[in-house]
Amino acid sequence: MSPISKTLVILASSIEPTQIEKDIKEIYDSNFLRFRGVPKGLLPISGRPALSWWYEYSKSIFQNVYIVANAYNFKHFERWSNGVNFPRENILNSGLSTGVLSDIAFVHRVKQIQTDVVITSAELFCDEDTLPVNYKDLFFKASNFIRYTESLVPFAFGMSKEVLQGLDDHNENNLISLPSEKPKQLNWLDELDLYIQVQSLAQISSTDGLPLFDFVNPQLSLFSYINNWVYSLDHKLVLRSKKLEIQTNPIHIKSYARVGLMGNPSDGFFGKTMSLLISNFWAEVTLIPNDPTQGALEAITILPNPVSDPHKFSCMASLVGVSEIDGYETGDRLLQACCKVFYRYCQQQKIDINTEQGFKMMFETNIPRQVGLAGSSAIITALWKTLTCFYGVTLQQIPLEIQASLVLKVEQEELGIAAGLQDRVIQAFGGLVYMDFDKEYMEKNGHGKYEQLDVSLLPKLWLAYVADPDDSGKVHSKVKQRFLNGDEEIILAMKKFASFTEQARASLENNDHKKFAHLISSNFNLRRETYGDSVVGAPNLRMIELAIRHNCAAKFPGSGGAVIGMWNGDDHSTEKKDLLKLRRALENEGFVFLEVNPMVH
Repeated sequence: MSPISKTLVILASSIEPTQIEKDIKEIYDSNFLRFRGVPKGLLPISGRPALSWWYEYSKSIFQNVYIVANAYNFKHFERWSNGVNFPRENILNSGLSTGVLSDIAFVHRVKQIQTDVVITSAELFCDEDTLPVNYKDLFFKASNFIRYTESLVPFAFGMSKEVLQGLDDHNENNLISLPSEKPKQLNWLDELDLYIQVQSLAQISSTDGLPLFDFVNPQLSLFSYINNWVYSLDHKLVLRSKKLEIQTNPIHIKSYARVGLMGNPSDGFFGKTMSLLISNFWAEVTLIPNDPTQGALEAITILPNPVSDPHKFSCMASLVGVSEIDGYETGDRLLQACCKVFYRYCQQQKIDINTEQGFKMMFETNIPRQVGLAGSSAIITALWKTLTCFYGVTLQQIPLEIQASLVLKVEQEELGIAAGLQDRVIQAFGGLVYMDFDKEYMEKNGHGKYEQLDVSLLPKLWLAYVADPDDSGKVHSKVKQRFLNGDEEIILAMKKFASFTEQARASLENNDHKKFAHLISSNFNLRRETYGDSVVGAPNLRMIELAIRHNCAAKFPGSGGAVIGMWNGDDHSTEKKDLLKLRRALENEGFVFLEVNPMVH
């Protein structure tokens, strides 16, 4: 059915609370606290906002649909619009409404409506199945859609485009004469302001047996809503689920911590790096598909991680202590931003994903925080892989190279996190990866050249990190800005980092671990020289100092807070003793020491 050349105006501009909104304010049960302040028309019926059922049907009828909200509820309707692909520009904020007539004039003035108009309430609850046939016909008849009969009060009002064009001129005297089935003089300011209230008097039954317009009644109580409306369309959810390929099994996907073995931090400066995924630490995302019989099939829910995203504290002292240790950045934002970038990319690339079934998602992580082991990107990468699994997106549609770049986009563009591609590449590919971030190639392809190497070529590695990191002590580095300004010293340093990576690859392929150890030390020394001790930080320098004292070579695996190292002595009979002494020396000063378990691809 093609849309008719009429415009639907949905009025949500009243600032007077309805009875159900008042009732909700009086209840402090956790089941209803989330509905405090929610407009009645957006309360759920069988898991969907009431307005969604009406809009789903009405958008196929009307050429244009506009919603007039007020200064108090505008944000609610704006957020509702995202879930039903309602154009945000078609939600108009009337401020504090002075009446229905002025709101209609406001819509006409702003949107320059050139068609006849039908006016309904945001609380009108009906859809194609519940609306009687004779009412469906009304939408296609009469240019002005004013319906009056002996036994029927109007459930919708209408105005012809001719009346709309003169509406502002007539607004002052509030007396407009319109044709209807029974021509009469109407005081439109009074009639339309009362329109929502009188709709509820029409005892017209829907096909489901409920009085069709009772939900519009401003006196509808919370008790009546719970007993008559909340589950009234559950049968449609069952029918709907039968048409979909419903998923029922939870999805669990891990992404692991990484250590930068060589070349970092040149990945952010068009250099070359070598990185390794380790199985010691990981982030795991769990996705639980929604049950279609429970309602809210399309809903996306972020379940908070009790450590990373505490929403409840044992006491005020606990709240303060957590805030001082962890700050105010939560893991929720990582999941939310990842979903946005994934969805928008699929839209842009015309990758068809069915979003009719939603899910609950949560993450767990044991990756140490703020020590440069790529904990944030691990969470995002795990969710990205989970989403591709849930929606059936293949590597042909989003190759690993592109996936890594999109995960970086989540952090850099969405969340403002300073990051490079190295972490996301290794977490996408796994194993041991050689990365070339050649500028010309990057600008042409949107990603670097990535090659997986044999993990078995590596020597035994160990990792040490600060047990209780303090991000507030870090000193801001000016290296990036100097690079962008064309500083020759920095440009040369980044070329040296890249050359270390080339040499490190060759040393591994030649089984020359002494050379590899020498390059590890060279990488750290150049970083210290380039960034300075104040940026490198005293705890990091101390870990390196202890490593050297116990016949080891070490460097940063990331941005600081941890060091990755290997034994570099001459007499292999002392290797175990040296590493044991190193471990005890580090632990005595509050550091954590462990042997690295490479994650084989």
